[in-house]
Amino acid sequence: MSQPLQSTQSDVLDLESPLDALQQSPQFNGPVESPNGEFCNDHFALIYESRDEQFAAAVPFIQQGLERGEHCLYVLDEASEPAVRDALQSGGIDVDDAVESGALAFATIQETYLENGSFDADEMMDHYAERIEAATAEFEALRLAAEMDWILEADVSTTECMAYESKVNALFDNRDAIAVCQYNREAFPPGVLCDVIRVHPHLIYDSTVCHNFYYTPPEEFCEGGRSSKYELERMLGTLLDRSKAKSALQEREQYLQRQNQITADPDRAFEDKLQALFDLGCERFNLEIGGMAFVDVDSDWFKLEHVSTDEHEHFQTDIELPLSETYCTAATDIQSVGSVTSPESDGYDDITVYQEFGIQTYFGAYIGVDGGTDRTFFFLDSDSRSEPFTADESAFLQSMSQWVKYELEQHQRERELERTVDRLETSNERLEQFAYAASHDLQEPLRMVSSYLQLIDRRADLDADTEEFLEFAVDGADRMREMIDGLLTYSRIETRGKPFEPVELADVFADACENLQFKLEGSNAQLSVGSLPRVEGDPTQLRQVFQNLLSNAVKYAGQQPPRIEVTARKDGTQWVISVHDEGIGIHPDDQDQIFEIFDRLHSRSEYDGAGIGLALCERIVERHGGQIWVDSDVGEDSTFSFTLPATTDQ
Repeated sequence: MSQPLQSTQSDVLDLESPLDALQQSPQFNGPVESPNGEFCNDHFALIYESRDEQFAAAVPFIQQGLERGEHCLYVLDEASEPAVRDALQSGGIDVDDAVESGALAFATIQETYLENGSFDADEMMDHYAERIEAATAEFEALRLAAEMDWILEADVSTTECMAYESKVNALFDNRDAIAVCQYNREAFPPGVLCDVIRVHPHLIYDSTVCHNFYYTPPEEFCEGGRSSKYELERMLGTLLDRSKAKSALQEREQYLQRQNQITADPDRAFEDKLQALFDLGCERFNLEIGGMAFVDVDSDWFKLEHVSTDEHEHFQTDIELPLSETYCTAATDIQSVGSVTSPESDGYDDITVYQEFGIQTYFGAYIGVDGGTDRTFFFLDSDSRSEPFTADESAFLQSMSQWVKYELEQHQRERELERTVDRLETSNERLEQFAYAASHDLQEPLRMVSSYLQLIDRRADLDADTEEFLEFAVDGADRMREMIDGLLTYSRIETRGKPFEPVELADVFADACENLQFKLEGSNAQLSVGSLPRVEGDPTQLRQVFQNLLSNAVKYAGQQPPRIEVTARKDGTQWVISVHDEGIGIHPDDQDQIFEIFDRLHSRSEYDGAGIGLALCERIVERHGGQIWVDSDVGEDSTFSFTLPATTDQ
């Protein structure tokens, strides 16, 4: 069995204690409130129509009693003990352990209500008094769940039953005991259930706890009930209260709907939405002015950021005051919704907004802004307010301020992102400028080195070793120049690229093949090309992508003539272009590495090149908003694929 929970309630149980348990049931709903001006005992009725409905309320009721360290007694009638045990076990109660410890017990009607063969209310009171005394000697309290079908079998009259209810109320009053009497609606005549309902201040029906507006204490019921005038007043009062509640609910829903319409409007700017919320709040709270201000508690600073009207003499945008001279401390001190309805009694009669601005009523919410300056979102009036703001009004203000908080933090993140993008763009520009300047400035001394080496080779009478060394030096200079040319091209992709335009890829691909004509013919390459689409892009750079991929397909073809297939397929708003070859393939561990600049998988003795071709392809494709990747099997084939945006007319 679970360890008893520490209770924060008084020593004597009350009605809300078991209702806490009922609210834990997934089938339970309904408000909990005491009948106005009526005695609310620890004894209420469960009216059920099925076993599932009965146990949905009774099981959590018993479970909470066990958790609180109480002695729980279940009085069986129609339901069998095994059925009740199964329901309790399914509800998470270790029944065997609870019974063994004495915390849970089962009793029959013959052991309780009909102990001597018939029902006697006074004998039953003695029986329960003894059980309460025995239970509280060892446990925190007695908790009773009793099935009441026995009333029908024992032929107990309504008067006897109500007299019994009155005595139960008296016995349980100020005792550590609580009871739920369970009535099967299918078994009891409607007239009897009407009487049962009248003598219970709270009812559980259809998995809902109901506040019984027609409650009549059993002693008054037995004495003939209340006067017709009293009943009429109570019924009319019930209708009036419910009508008012329904009206208030409809009003609340209408305001929430209007708030949602304002905040969800995609065509309104933030400032326009804010003004609309000010107007809505002024209407909802019956106040004159809506506003939002910067606040800083540590520096005692207030600056008005937005105000709903410019008609107030003092409350104008950008006005600055010490925070302590405003009503906003009512919200910032508790970092929630705060209000001032009577400055003198609330202790605000010596501040500027009261003495000089004439503001008498304040209703505002604190908004803590992550990464930015905190705010208060509030409403004001020059007249005092006789009634405090309701919980519904506070919830509505909190709802509006939560939306404002989200928008402020979203704008803050967008500004930070824009600043980050600006810094990155500036940094990239400088890096590109540096790469261009560095590579350009290296060209001249490199040409000079290469020229003088070739001059020495032509004019000097050199031995074989020196000739070989000189060839190595010239080759190194040539490769360095090739890398510098590649770096220049790489650095210019963003800065020297042409504006995007509709491009026929078939024409671009034909130009690339023409540029590689001798390489393709010299290798006996077999080229298969499918239908290529029109895309948005830079034709010069796209030609470079095709040239690099075709050139690699020829270079890494292996021992057989290259077989190359170029295809295109539509994928949503983009095209996927693929270049497939049947060459030497690429190991999976190397498939990301090949797109790194100057990164080579093979030695220069095996395959020439500067190791920049695929890096250029990736940079160009990324400039076009696409991606490039490779799928390959070592020794079999490779497929390089990249995406490009489709034209808007496709």
